[in-house]
Parts: sequence; structure tokens; C-alpha cells
Amino acid sequence: MSDIQGQLQEHLKNAEEWAKMETPIPGVFVVKVPGSKTRPPMLFLEINPLKSDGKPMKRKGLFVRDYEMLVKFSEALTDDKVVRLIKELEDVNPDEDKAKTKKLKM
Repeated sequence: MSDIQGQLQEHLKNAEEWAKMETPIPGVFVVKVPGSKTRPPMLFLEINPLKSDGKPMKRKGLFVRDYEMLVKFSEALTDDKVVRLIKELEDVNPDEDKAKTKKLKM
């Protein structure tokens, strides 16, 4: 068993639910996801790219359970139509500064 597998098994066995383990890959964490009635607790990768200031882009990242799911997400995210669609969304959506909530003056 590799050292990586040993660390992962220890995290799965002893970590609290939703506990994150940092990895050497920026924006990638190993997360212990609680079990359900039909499956035991499992480890997932949480992928949440970092902004230039080092903070995560989102509060929660993309949770990936296995290699097949990773491949499917990768294919979808790199599809030319998805890239074109996100560029169209950027043009339609308001700028972040304009979307801020206004404060009522009293």
C-alpha cells in the first residue's frame, strides 16, 4: 500500500464528516462525505480553483467521486459548445458591480 493510500484510509476512518484534507494541488481537497442509508462514508475530491488572492472561487467546489465522473466533467467543461455558451452568458449577465444589493437610505 502506498503512503498516499494509507493517508486516505486514515482520513476515511478517523476524520469528521465533511472534513477536508489539503493536497499539494492548489484548489484540490480530499473531503470525507457522510454515508447514507444505502452507502458508507466515502472520500471525494473537491475541486475549487483559487483566485489570484489565494481564496477559493466558490464557497463549495465541484465534488468528484471517481475517475469516470472526472472524465465526464472534463469532457463537458472543455466542450466547444459549453465554452461558447459561457461566453454568451458573460455578455448577457450584469457586471458584478451593478449586481450588488442597494441599501435603503432612511
